Amino acid sequence: MNMEIDRIKKFPIEDGKITAVEWIKDVKVPEPNLLGICVVNPGGYYRVTMKLTPAPQSDITVVVCLPEPEIWNGKFLGTGNGGYAGKISEMNLMNGVSRGYATANTNLGTSPEPDDCIGREEVWKDFGYRATHLMTAAGKKLTAYFYGRKPQYAYFIGGSTGGQQGFSEAQRYPEDYDGIISLSPAFDRVRLHSFFVWNWQQIHKEKDARFTAKQAQEWKSAIVETYGKQCGSNENDLFLCYPDRIRENPMDNPFLLQTAADLLTEGQIKALRGIYEGPKDPLTGERIIAPFLPGTEAESLSLADLSDKEVFDHELLFPFRWLFGKEFDLMEFDFQKDLQVAIDRLSPILDADNPDLSAFKACGGKLLVIGGSSDAIIPYTGFLDYYEKVIERQGSLAETKKFFRFLLMPGFGHTVGGSGVQEVGLIGCSEVPRDPEHDVLCAMEQWVEHQTAPECLLGTHFKRTDTGLKFDHARPGYVYPYVTEFMGGDPKKPQNYRPVEDECLWP
Repeated sequence: MNMEIDRIKKFPIEDGKITAVEWIKDVKVPEPNLLGICVVNPGGYYRVTMKLTPAPQSDITVVVCLPEPEIWNGKFLGTGNGGYAGKISEMNLMNGVSRGYATANTNLGTSPEPDDCIGREEVWKDFGYRATHLMTAAGKKLTAYFYGRKPQYAYFIGGSTGGQQGFSEAQRYPEDYDGIISLSPAFDRVRLHSFFVWNWQQIHKEKDARFTAKQAQEWKSAIVETYGKQCGSNENDLFLCYPDRIRENPMDNPFLLQTAADLLTEGQIKALRGIYEGPKDPLTGERIIAPFLPGTEAESLSLADLSDKEVFDHELLFPFRWLFGKEFDLMEFDFQKDLQVAIDRLSPILDADNPDLSAFKACGGKLLVIGGSSDAIIPYTGFLDYYEKVIERQGSLAETKKFFRFLLMPGFGHTVGGSGVQEVGLIGCSEVPRDPEHDVLCAMEQWVEHQTAPECLLGTHFKRTDTGLKFDHARPGYVYPYVTEFMGGDPKKPQNYRPVEDECLWP
């Protein structure tokens, strides 16, 4: 092992260096995390840590995990991060290594303290696109160096910020990956964070408008009861399958207004009206981004988290703090003037919203986007709108589906968790069957390597036990333009659902 470690240490890296090489032999199956999820035991591997400095302000950490040669599957996997990053995503690394992949992850050049990036434009570039590409280039070269041959296929998987990383790779570096999986991608970064600011402002500008988790859950239950049938939910669902079918502000619904009067304060009612309305340009009235989805009020990073003023500001509004400074009062953020400044300065760096994917298609790349109807922080209607723009560029849905598919999972939250579907293979949960029907990475392998494109994915719902979460049942989601319709019978059996084309999808 020492000889291999010494050999790895000699690997040359442009604008960087290897800082550590470790042989990880006896890996214990990780304890259940906060979600109660256990990942698969990855087995023995070499863990290689790199520091990359492509620009004077850059300080990018990359970790590449190399399974033993007899375990390596001959492929490379790049994995995404989340939020403002600032650290290595260990669970995503273990997901790849446990499958036999040479697997890479990066902290995107940011630090654990998001305010450390204030005014540091080169770090913004690392976060927006550069770190992911350099991770990929260095990771694939190291893989070829260690095993003596290039990886046969290269894949990327990530959610949220990781989803944006995938979009950036497809648009900026179309030759990097054969297949890219993006869950709930934060691709329209600047406008998305203006959506966060808007929702946050609505709660904190009103008196007594903060929500407890209990209040958020009670209100969500009222929303589901009111709109469930309209939105394709069956009577057992605790979520809305297709909330984009709601074409009114819920605060204009007489039944909900009466319920609100019993459950909520006047300030909370006003805040909800603004949140459901969504951010608009104050001069033109034009919608800035897709609004908040009804039925997601009790999900992660929704009403209760928005109510924690200081933490949400610090943790979720970071792009505007980076640009304007931490002393800038985001309660005074102007959705015309300040947003335009942010778009001009940050969008060329942080956004990945170019619908021209012709270069990625020409390289033979495949892109699969997964969204969830219970995602409170990145409404699926936003990237569905992007998908429609790609279809327009490609000339038809049929042409687009040859390389790019969008799949919506009912009841799926923000990349993992949710009231319905809770995992599709992003983090390597040991309870998710590793086959193309249940696991999104297996589905992508089938598409790239065997030309079998995904039409349906069975998302996993867990049951809680004393030893963590266990597989309970699976719920199907279908590739756009099809949605899931319940035909009756046992709602836990996927055969009791069918795909139907939906004419009500956004916009």
